Amino acid sequence: MPTSLELIKRSHVLQLDQRDCGVACLLSLVRFYGGDSNFEQIRRFCGADLSGTSLLGLKEAALQLGFEADGYESDIPSLIEHGKPVILHIELEGGLQHYVIWYGPLTPNGGITPFPSEGKGMGIVVFIISDPVRGVVEWTEDDLKKHWKSGACLVLEPNGSFIKVADKANLKKEWFLNLIRQDVPLLAVSAGVGVLMAVLGLTMAIYSQQLIDKILPSKNPTRIILSTVLVVVLLLARVGLSVLRQFLLMRQSKEFGIRMNTAFYDKLLHLPKSFFDTRKIGDFVARLNDTGRIQSTVSMLTGNLLVDLLMVFASFGLLFYYNWQVGLASLLILPIYFWLIYRQNKGLIEAQTNVMVAYSLSESNFINTIQGIADVKNRNKQAFFSNLNQLLFGSFQERVYQSGTRQVSLSASTGVAATVFIGVVLGITIYAVYKNQIKIGEMTAILGAVSSLLPSVTNLALISVPLNDAKIAFERMYEFVQVKAEKVNNEEQTFDFQSLQFQNVSFRFPGKTQLLQNIDFQLQKGEVISIVGESGGGKSLICQLVQRFYEPEAGQIRVNGQFPLEELDVQQWRKLISVVPQQVHIFNGTVVDNICFGTTEQEIAEAFQWLERYGFAPFLDSFPQGVLTIVGEEGVNLSGGQRQLIGLARALVAQPQLLILDEATAALDRHTEKFVLELLKQLKSKMGILFITHRLHTLSSICDRIYLLENGVFAQSGTHEQLLQNVNMYSDYWSELNLETQMLTELNNGRN
Repeated sequence: MPTSLELIKRSHVLQLDQRDCGVACLLSLVRFYGGDSNFEQIRRFCGADLSGTSLLGLKEAALQLGFEADGYESDIPSLIEHGKPVILHIELEGGLQHYVIWYGPLTPNGGITPFPSEGKGMGIVVFIISDPVRGVVEWTEDDLKKHWKSGACLVLEPNGSFIKVADKANLKKEWFLNLIRQDVPLLAVSAGVGVLMAVLGLTMAIYSQQLIDKILPSKNPTRIILSTVLVVVLLLARVGLSVLRQFLLMRQSKEFGIRMNTAFYDKLLHLPKSFFDTRKIGDFVARLNDTGRIQSTVSMLTGNLLVDLLMVFASFGLLFYYNWQVGLASLLILPIYFWLIYRQNKGLIEAQTNVMVAYSLSESNFINTIQGIADVKNRNKQAFFSNLNQLLFGSFQERVYQSGTRQVSLSASTGVAATVFIGVVLGITIYAVYKNQIKIGEMTAILGAVSSLLPSVTNLALISVPLNDAKIAFERMYEFVQVKAEKVNNEEQTFDFQSLQFQNVSFRFPGKTQLLQNIDFQLQKGEVISIVGESGGGKSLICQLVQRFYEPEAGQIRVNGQFPLEELDVQQWRKLISVVPQQVHIFNGTVVDNICFGTTEQEIAEAFQWLERYGFAPFLDSFPQGVLTIVGEEGVNLSGGQRQLIGLARALVAQPQLLILDEATAALDRHTEKFVLELLKQLKSKMGILFITHRLHTLSSICDRIYLLENGVFAQSGTHEQLLQNVNMYSDYWSELNLETQMLTELNNGRN
């Protein structure tokens, strides 16, 4: 069945810059098949950098977006036979690499068909190509052969996990309704109270008319007093209802805010660690703050919207009741007044969006600078970072100023329009009074109704501004919420660690070169093995694969020789392992808080008994207030060695069955390092230990096997003695160390 050329043009996306051609092609196909995404998400999925992305990166992104995808080397007849859109890797003039989408041959009626009318490969007039630079264009077969020299292409088709726009909208709606469902009773009562307030809001307009036209002329003191008392009671009732409504909305706002913040924060805590690798702290903080925007918009919609609608209808009713000419004039003029305000919504929304983006950048920069304040001072770069802050915060304030000027402009235009409208109403009513068509009291009531009508019309005209503000905030939050959390197996799994085995494990980040290739090793309980290699070679990555922060691209990790690691419950697995990372994160609080992580008093007591038994007492007592010492924000008051010992204590109090040490002694002095190595020897029989270090002199006395990681593969492995028998980086280190020791000995002997 022919494909609509209009659909192709409608789904086409132009690239934002030179590196985005592949991303734009994939986004175009997502929209072509009825889904939606954005540049930022696809860039992240495919690992795009300043040079763009590879076909492999596009494949990995397509898989995450719900496509079946694979790369091929193909030709034109095969494309035609396939009959579905394909991303082609082409070469432009000057050797520039580029991506386009091939949709198929153009039919005489303007459609796209997978097969030509005169047989395969024959009779084709043009092919329809979606070019991220030039748009939807037509290529002849010669054009295609000229540019598509490599024959490389990405074949992709949506599978069952592909989410269409309508389905995505339903998922968003369901998530939001689940959050707000508990608030429905409160919001319903608040809306009902608002309706009563709107009705009572017209009390003074009606009373003023009755007072001037009937009550005062009657000169009846009893009637005057009773009517005045009645109005006072009604106005007091309105005040009471207003207070009640505010309390209801505050309660709903508090509970909804807590619920939304908790749901969002809990979701973040259960997202994969890889999700946090490419995002700034300011992004998370800004999205947490977005909950306030959604919260205030919900309160506004349920409270003010219904009241404003009712006020508009009631006020129009009064105007037509008192004078149909005024009602008709209002019906003709107010839509223009509404349009004058509504047409500025787009500019206001754009200005608010720019403010939110600029705020996020400014906040991220501020947090980043404070976290690196030591480096800023060491390099004397205060002026540079001050200028950067001034630039970013100045940009933020400029966006705020631009938003403010739009609001001032809106206020001025609405003020002029409102004045004109009131002038028209005043002229009509004065003329009507002059002609004895209405009384003075009725004129007063009309002016009162108009004064209530204008703010409500203004609020309704501007309703899309807070709505869009909340929509943007909601979309930003939902971008995080829709990410799949770490898979948790609800089945109870109880087992003890006996062994860990890597079988031909390979890994690469999306769209990047392979970091690990065919990694094989085994770690038994009671063993200490070490992985050594150059910086950036993938040693820490192996640790993160063991922690299940990432999944292997190929191969398998097995536990106890029978359980694939990916099939184990991730929480149960992490109960069995402890890690001392290169950079030990210190949380705000005391030493005991950082070691025990909020466990019960009894568990804390048992933990410190364990630490004292294994020799940590001198270290813990060295703090000014012992374990109750406040360590400062992110451990600002701690040395590097103290951080690592806290990290080691934190790991060991969990009594793991598998201990991972990633440069865990790098900041320790020789005496403390010796203590740690002796401790590991004592604990060795109770656990398996994976030791990553650059301090190779520590390995000979503790390791059962040493693996040398070079260029993503294990070049050699063996015991200390076995590795010294061959030429490798480990034996080179010991040769250099022995030579230095010999030279120092000879130098000292010469001095003596």
